[in-house]
Amino acid sequence: MVDRTVVHFSGPLAPHSEALRSTLLARGYAPSSSTNLLRVAAHLSRWLGERSLCLEELTREHVDEFLAVRRAERSCFFTIRALGPILRHFEDAGLVSMPATPVVPCGVVDRLLHSYSHYLKRERCLTPDCVCCYTSMAQEFLRWRFGGHEAIDLAVLKAAEVTSFALYVIRRYSVSTAKLSVTMLRSFLHYLFLQGQVAVDFRGALPAIAGWRLQGLPKALTPSHMRRLLHTCDRRRHVGRRDYAVLLLLARLGLRAREVSALELEDIDWRCGEILVRGKGGSSERLPLPTDVGTALVSYLRLSRPRCPARRLFLCVRAPYGPLIRTAITAVVHRACRRASLPLFGAHRLRHTAATEMLRSGSSLDEIAQVLRHRSHDTTAIYAKVDRNALRALAWRWPGSAS
Repeated sequence: MVDRTVVHFSGPLAPHSEALRSTLLARGYAPSSSTNLLRVAAHLSRWLGERSLCLEELTREHVDEFLAVRRAERSCFFTIRALGPILRHFEDAGLVSMPATPVVPCGVVDRLLHSYSHYLKRERCLTPDCVCCYTSMAQEFLRWRFGGHEAIDLAVLKAAEVTSFALYVIRRYSVSTAKLSVTMLRSFLHYLFLQGQVAVDFRGALPAIAGWRLQGLPKALTPSHMRRLLHTCDRRRHVGRRDYAVLLLLARLGLRAREVSALELEDIDWRCGEILVRGKGGSSERLPLPTDVGTALVSYLRLSRPRCPARRLFLCVRAPYGPLIRTAITAVVHRACRRASLPLFGAHRLRHTAATEMLRSGSSLDEIAQVLRHRSHDTTAIYAKVDRNALRALAWRWPGSAS
């Protein structure tokens, strides 16, 4: 009887077949999936041997050529995504080096946005996420003004058009988002002026957005809604234990989604009962680890976290086992909202919930500021409005009211 799990190799990849199999299994691929990927690797090895190419000579162009051949001959596993785990193994082993081909901007708009993003990185020292947001706003403005055409003439830009676009943005977004959008647009217009693309600095044509700090109330979940959210996590399953620990970190310690994503195994000091949090601006602080959060983490680590070399605390439950990125942490909250039949909200709502519950439990604003790691106490001051009992003592009696 033929053993279908045995994959025969010939060519330059043959000496590395067993190491590749071990890597695939260690990264969480099932034996059947590992066998399928090994068959793709064996095909690649034969293809390289037929062209007298060694593994070190493999380039991106060769990969594209191989996938085209496989696409014509086979009905599955013919995309770069299918070949990804194989190439990743050889890149990690230092046997293959295929740097990503840089995207060369070809159009006028693409070149302008590329130059603007370079300016934001080098001159303004913005983070990659901020650069992406700023360039997206610039692209939206150019599309709005020039209709998405490549033939743009910035010399004909007028102040009235800048104001009209700002009003268009203001009508679409909330006050806070509109203020940020105008700030991003102001940056792009100033860049155009600095580069001589426009003769006038149009920043003065942008209206100021009326909005006052601390004017609203922080949106927090009620205790019953928080319980509903946590109860939706089936802690008999791997994904349920992981999501439960994620939600507790967000709701009990007020961590941001990015901070939860960045946690590593070494960040938990079990002996001292502390957790290291990497916050904004490269700061890092230690916070006490509550008992319920620690219990949830222990349950996840002992029973559900995949065994792999990755040091990130929270990993995907399916192969390949990679760390949960910031958007994946937000997705955990969204899925819990749907299961609990609650309106959709993000991870930051649970940060507000943590601060509100601390205030209701008698914590001072200084203590809340320390837990949330606010740089300015003005940021924490918004939670003072949640304590209505304390505010009631400050309110003057209405004239003529009954004593």
